[in-house]
Order: sequence, then C-alpha cells, then structure tokens
Amino acid sequence: MQIKLELLHKGDEVLNVWERNVAIKRKNGDVEIFHYDLGDDGLPRIFKNSILITQGDGVVRIISDDSAFEAGTF
Repeated sequence: MQIKLELLHKGDEVLNVWERNVAIKRKNGDVEIFHYDLGDDGLPRIFKNSILITQGDGVVRIISDDSAFEAGTF
C-alpha cells in the first residue's frame, strides 16, 4: 500500500516527516505543519487544523471558522 498526501503547491518543499506529521516549506518561506492519522478503516486522514509558522512579532493567533484568539508570547 502507498499513502499519497497531496499537500504541495508549485515551489513548495517537504522539510521533514515524523510521527505522522509533515512540515512543508511554502514558496513564500512560511512553514506549515500538518498532522495525519490512519482511521479505523486503515485510510489516512489529514487533520483540518495545521500550524503555520510565519514572520511576525511573537504573537500566537488561533483562527477557526467562527472565531479568533490572539495572545502575545514574549
């Protein structure tokens, strides 16, 4: 069996794969980390939530479909 994760856009590259996580460096320099798991049926599931690492002022922003939260870290 081969599991194929189609997460890359043109110009992106995979930085690392570990413990069902994939770190992708986007063409613009941002890094996005996705988590995947295998369901009870053995099929892969990519979690809707991801972690996006980008330039900023040390602020963490959590954005969901209906709300947003912001916290300074340092």
